[in-house]
Amino acid sequence: MHVTAEIHPGRREASVELGSAASGLDLLRALRLAPDAHILLRGDGPIPADTALQDGERIRVIGVVSGGALG
Repeated sequence: MHVTAEIHPGRREASVELGSAASGLDLLRALRLAPDAHILLRGDGPIPADTALQDGERIRVIGVVSGGALG
C-alpha cells in the first residue's frame, strides 16, 4: 500500500510503501520516527498508532515536544 506522510514541523512530505495490513506504527517505523514523540492525524482528528491505514491515504505526522523547567 502507498501512504503519503506530511511531517511537521518543517512541512516535509514523504511517500512510503507499506504492507497491506500496515498500521500507523508501521508508518512511523518506515519514516524512522519515534512513536512516543509523534502524533498521527487523519483528517482533523488524531488516530492511535495501532490504527490500520488504507492505500492512498494522507497522514499528518506531528512531532511533539515536552519537558523544560519553570522558574
